[in-house]
Amino acid sequence: MEFNRAQLKRSVKLSMKETRPHPMLVTLAFSVVVSLVTWLINGLLGGLLTGGAGSFSDTLLFYIQMGYEAGEALEKAVLSMISQGPGAIFGVTVGGAVLSILLSLWQSTMNVGYAGYALSMVRRENPPLQKVFCALPQIGQVFITRLITGVFIVLWSLLVGLIWFAAAVALVMLAAALDSELLIGLFMLLSIFALWAGAIWITLRYALVDYLLLDQGLSGLDAVRESKRLMKGRVKKAFVLQLSFFGWYLLMVGIVYAAAIAFMALLAAQIYAGEVNPVAVGAMMISLLGFVPVAILSLWLKPYVAGAMAGFYEWVRAGASGGQAGPGAGAEGWGGPGGYAWTPGGSSGTGTGMGPNPGSGQGGGLPPRPPKTPRDDPWN
Repeated sequence: MEFNRAQLKRSVKLSMKETRPHPMLVTLAFSVVVSLVTWLINGLLGGLLTGGAGSFSDTLLFYIQMGYEAGEALEKAVLSMISQGPGAIFGVTVGGAVLSILLSLWQSTMNVGYAGYALSMVRRENPPLQKVFCALPQIGQVFITRLITGVFIVLWSLLVGLIWFAAAVALVMLAAALDSELLIGLFMLLSIFALWAGAIWITLRYALVDYLLLDQGLSGLDAVRESKRLMKGRVKKAFVLQLSFFGWYLLMVGIVYAAAIAFMALLAAQIYAGEVNPVAVGAMMISLLGFVPVAILSLWLKPYVAGAMAGFYEWVRAGASGGQAGPGAGAEGWGGPGGYAWTPGGSSGTGTGMGPNPGSGQGGGLPPRPPKTPRDDPWN
């Protein structure tokens, strides 16, 4: 079954346009809720779990802000914790670890829920805002699955890292024996690229775990094994799909840097002039507004990227189960199932499908319009 990345992304954008409330508003609410609860966990449970001793990182940051160098600040932070007695040390280490686990559990569960929202969105089910909380009833399965996935990623990363280190040493020794600095640099670049490629391969093998957890009811080792099975031979397509969004991220970084540079340049001009210029102050404020389009773009990009990965899961699932081609199942199809409705923990049902049938007419007796060739984003 042919994979059409351009059509998949076009279908996701159409889904975003048709979904109400708009995915940008849902993403904004999602971000606010996650940040607010994270702040509450840190504030309410942080002092309780650490026995009132506070966070070591907060203590270290305090001394850095007081003007101490990094080494001195670290030494004073350690002495400060020791001076509070064994209870404080125990609270900071054990309580801090428990706090980190709670925060990770909350954020992981919500991220899985957002993946479920994106999956429902690309299935044209018009998901409500509450859909982002769909993983909370499965918080135990989320914790176990994410933990096992993390262990597999770490173990595979260690293996790839050891192989990379041995290969890099051998290549450098070979280049040194040939007495060529150019070869040494070339071999180092190649080894770094190989390590980067290995890390991507390891991560993308488990890219479908969250969708399998919600959509198929799999968890733990079952979800990990099924993700590896489904991603076999498809890692490259998933990587190219994610890479196709690189231009958007580059654009956001460019806007942020341009706004920051403009602000710093105007500030330096103010300092150099030695007087406050109202026009320059206004220009500085305008330069700071450059961060506003970045925030808006990020609210649009998050559901777009999440929806694309959810659509990729649909294509993989259809290929594994012998499903038909994607939206409309015609010449424009990108390879996803044609009709279904999703509920957490299940994969069957009836629905309205992924989009219009390209073979249908646009009115009484009118001939069907020829299918348009989809175009990818101009950011590849």
